[in-house]
Amino acid sequence: MEELSQKGWYSNLDEAKEKASEIRKPILLQFHRDPCSGCRRMYSYTYPDSDVDMEINRWFVKLRLDILKEHKIRSQYSAVWTPSFYVIDYQEKLYFSFPGYLPPEDFRMLMRLGLSCYFVPRGKYRDAETVLTDGIDNFPKNPMASRLLFHRSMARYLLKRDNKSFKREITEIREKYPNSLEADMYPWTD
Repeated sequence: MEELSQKGWYSNLDEAKEKASEIRKPILLQFHRDPCSGCRRMYSYTYPDSDVDMEINRWFVKLRLDILKEHKIRSQYSAVWTPSFYVIDYQEKLYFSFPGYLPPEDFRMLMRLGLSCYFVPRGKYRDAETVLTDGIDNFPKNPMASRLLFHRSMARYLLKRDNKSFKREITEIREKYPNSLEADMYPWTD
């Protein structure tokens, strides 16, 4: 029988892995602890948001583990902070991680980025492009928009191998988000 904690979160890694394998979704692992003000804020403000709830359930198998009790798993992912988030697969391979509390819009952007990091190594470039474009279109002023644009540019390049389009998209990042880290990743000297 599945061991579920509040609102559909698994609290057992093996059961979450079994479900992820069955339905072919990544696992969103959240480490938490008591007391953790960021965790409490996630539970009271971020997770109750209807869009966060819909997207997290559409895209992930949800797993919540106590960072103080799950020593082996915590060590495996070098987890030291709560809340912290890890996108893993059913074989426990890590694709993305992020430490710290986020409000709903930022968490929605983070989920898109984590999901794309799961899709791209699997060759699901169009799926990554779709989820990243959705985030860029819905939240163009979000501080993570430049990062989503960069990841979308990578997915498109890997799909089409079009250098000119890639350069054009990186130029767009420099123009729209000139103070971002991604704008500094422009390698051309022309």
